[in-house]
Parts: sequence; structure tokens; C-alpha cells
Amino acid sequence: MIGWTMQRASSFRRMPVVQSLISRRATLVGALSLAVVTAVSLGAGSAKPRQPQQQQHPQQQKQQEVHMGTLGKLMGGVRTSQDELVDYLIRSKLVKTARVAEAMRQVDRGKYINPAFATMADAYQDRPLAIGEGQTISAPHMHAVCLELLEPFLQPGARVLDVGSGSGYLSACMAKLLSPDGHVLGVEKVPELVVHANNALQAGNPELLPADGGKELLRIVHGNVLSDLLADEAPFQAIHVGAAADELHQVLLDKLAPGGRMVIPVGPRYSYQVLMAVDKDEDGAVHTQPLMDVGYVPLTRPSELEDGQLPNP
Repeated sequence: MIGWTMQRASSFRRMPVVQSLISRRATLVGALSLAVVTAVSLGAGSAKPRQPQQQQHPQQQKQQEVHMGTLGKLMGGVRTSQDELVDYLIRSKLVKTARVAEAMRQVDRGKYINPAFATMADAYQDRPLAIGEGQTISAPHMHAVCLELLEPFLQPGARVLDVGSGSGYLSACMAKLLSPDGHVLGVEKVPELVVHANNALQAGNPELLPADGGKELLRIVHGNVLSDLLADEAPFQAIHVGAAADELHQVLLDKLAPGGRMVIPVGPRYSYQVLMAVDKDEDGAVHTQPLMDVGYVPLTRPSELEDGQLPNP
């Protein structure tokens, strides 16, 4: 999954909670514009594993240090821990509730990155990072926005679906909010990422996995939600979709429980999409609200390749 935001002023008036979430300082707006550049390149699958660094000329090293210092200022300073990252998101008014702040503090982003593509120094900066297979872990500000939008529905005992669970980071944050007896089902189309996510969970948050017959708060599986994968699943109180849907797929609407909410980016592939809040009332009527412009990799159908294209005949 990948996520970055661009302000969509005309839509904020429609949802007061989002207006408060997205009002931010000029420095953060500058940071997001930099994140957009990063997201476009990563979303196209162009990220490659880091190569061994060659010895830099002193002048080159000095220029790089100046550049990183400038970038750090735009991104609200360079952070070195999960607590510093969450504090930054709170100062930026992206994390609004104590529950979301505590959940994000308990899930260390550094445990969920892929060291072949990013360093621990990258882990706590507010930008998306490649995790392999042409996918990324979204920028922390995007995780914060989605968690806050879903927070009223992420209550103990709830059932939650995370589509395009990728690194497993956001799934783990949601599972923390459901503790002690909810359940998150993460679905990821790339099998290598399922292995990576489960290894990260075992290293970073093993308490979310079943042990000695205990409660399973989180399960991440390989599959495609647009297939029949969800046929036997009961409805979910909250659904997060971490990939760009070219339509509001009926299979997801059917699996949203009455009184529940889905957060999903909808729009053309490899372009801007609109992050939507999709609410289903107790009578089953569906109401949608556009929130902001974002950029995500495609939510593909079972008949399509990973990049959203049809296979050659």
C-alpha cells in the first residue's frame, strides 16, 4: 500500500472531523508535497534495493547533509524513535485522540520496514517507504488520518478488515485499538509481503498473535478481496482499503456491517484518487463523503496483473 495526501479544500466543509484533521501548518503542507514526489516514484514500482554505498567526496557529503537537514526541517525535524514520530503527529494535529496515540506508540514502525529498502533512520520520518514487490508502507500522516477516521468504530469486540495490509503496520495499530477481544483480518495480494508482515508481527507485536490457544487479535492472509475470499466472512464494523479502487466494489459494501464505516481511496489508477468515508446506516443505506485527494497503488481484480494490467492473450 501507499499513501500521500493533497488538500482538497472543496470537500472539507462536508465533514467537520476531517476539517480539523487536515488543517495543518505550512511546514506540513511543504512536507506533503515532498511526500507526493516520493509516492509517485514508489507507486510505479521503480524502487530498488539499496546498493552498497561508495565512498563520497567530502563536498558531495556536505551537500547531502545540507539537503537532508533542509528536508528534516520541512518534515518537522528528524525523528529517531516511535515516540518522537507520534509526538510530531500530535503536534501536527493529525493524531487527535488518546487511543490512537497510544496504539501508534505501541506499534514501532521500525519493526515493519524492509531493511533492504530503508534504514532505521528512515523509519520515523513522515514519508512512505518501499517494502519490496513494488509496494510501500504508507506515510505516517496517512496512517494517522485513517486511524482517526475509523477510531469510533475500532472498539473492543469489533471485526475489522484491512485490504492491502502490506507491511502489517496499520493492521497492528487497529488490532491494538480492538484489544482485548476484537479481530482484524488483513488481506494482502502479494505473498512475499504476507510473510514479511507476519515476521514483523512476531518480532514487534507478538501479543497480537495467538499463543497457547489464546485470542487471535490479528490474522494476515494472502488473497484478493475481489474474489470469493470473503464469502464466508461475517460483516465488519470497520473496513480500511489501502489501495486505489476504480469503483466502490459491491463485495466490500456487502461486507460492511450496518452502522459501520469504510475508508477507501476511489479514482483512476496511477493518478489522484479521493479518499472516501463510506458509512452504512442501521437500515443498510450507504452514504459517502469525499475527504481529500490521495495517491495509492491499484486495487486489482483477480484477473489482472499486479500493476493493474490485463495479462497478454
